Amino acid sequence: MLVVSLVMNRFLSWALVAASACARLASAQEPQRRLPQRDEPRSLDLAINNVGLSIGNSRRHTGLRLNWRDEGLIRANGINATLWMPGDSPRGEINGVSVGLIAPGAARLNGLTIGAAGIVAGRSLTGIGVGGIAVLSHGRIAGLTTGGLVVTADGDISGITASGIAVMSRGEITGLGIAGASVVASGGARGVTIAGLAAVIQQQMSGFAFGGLAVVTEGPLEGIAASGLGVATRGDLTGLAVSGLATFSSGRMRGVQAAGLGVLAETDLSGLSAAGVAVVSSGDVTGVTVAGIAVLSRGSISGITAAGLGVVADGDVRWLTVTGGTLTGTGDASGLMVGLYRVRSPRVSGAAISALQVRAFEQRGVAVATTTDIRRQRGLTIGVFNDARQLRGVQIGLLNRARNNPGWAQWLPIINAHF
Repeated sequence: MLVVSLVMNRFLSWALVAASACARLASAQEPQRRLPQRDEPRSLDLAINNVGLSIGNSRRHTGLRLNWRDEGLIRANGINATLWMPGDSPRGEINGVSVGLIAPGAARLNGLTIGAAGIVAGRSLTGIGVGGIAVLSHGRIAGLTTGGLVVTADGDISGITASGIAVMSRGEITGLGIAGASVVASGGARGVTIAGLAAVIQQQMSGFAFGGLAVVTEGPLEGIAASGLGVATRGDLTGLAVSGLATFSSGRMRGVQAAGLGVLAETDLSGLSAAGVAVVSSGDVTGVTVAGIAVLSRGSISGITAAGLGVVADGDVRWLTVTGGTLTGTGDASGLMVGLYRVRSPRVSGAAISALQVRAFEQRGVAVATTTDIRRQRGLTIGVFNDARQLRGVQIGLLNRARNNPGWAQWLPIINAHF
């Protein structure tokens, strides 16, 4: 996860540099600044009651408005066209079509807004926004928005948003967000998020998220997450999560989790979990769990579990468990247990099968292995050598030892019994 974090930080830094360069286009539009305004607007108006044609910096107009540079605008309805970067219009509102050779801008932009270099919105951008380099809003963005390099908002972003490098919001991103490098949402994300490198969500994520390198959330993740390297969340992970290297959650994992190397959960893990190397949980593991090397749990493991070399639980192991190495539990091991090297647990009940050894403090059911080492046996053991300190059942093997039998019957070949 450290490698993933370093890679993400590097590409996010590139995106932020690009955003800063584009933001220079909007330096005169920041809400905190108040540039002095002319006492009277300068414009040539062919209009009646502010309806018609206006050439210049009129304050209010409906119809066609042509201007070199908007500043001190209050309201424009219809078509508004400018050539240069906007000045300060803290109360400005444009409804309809706004076109700028450099960057159209106002406090509120509603409708179709197109800027050859970019778009600057002081409070909100609503409708369709197309910026050649960047789309910047000091408030929210809603609708269909695309920027050549960056789309960024200090508020929420909703609708369909696409950018060549980054889509960034200090609020929530809702809908479809697509970026060539990164999608960053400080207030969470809902919907579909696709990033060529990294999707970084600092609150809750729900829906579908894809990151070429990583999907990272600081809150819960619900839905589908896929990444070439890693999926990581500091909250619960619910749904489907697939990654090329590691899938990690500091909360509970529920659903389907898969990773090329490891699935890691700091609390409980339930559902279908598969990893090329290991599935590791600090809590209980429940469901179907498969790992190329090991399944490790600090709690209990229950369900269908398979691992190439080992299944280890600090609690119980239940249902069907199969491993090519060691099956070890510190609690009860029950069901059908197959550990080709060894099955070892304080209490074993059901059917335990091993090529080498079954070892338990108490055994109930059937145990089959080359050697069985049982302190209290209640059932049947089959092996080359069977050893029980307290036998209440039957031993079948080349040599059987029942230590609670009379002296002559403690060591017997083929079969031994005590009832």
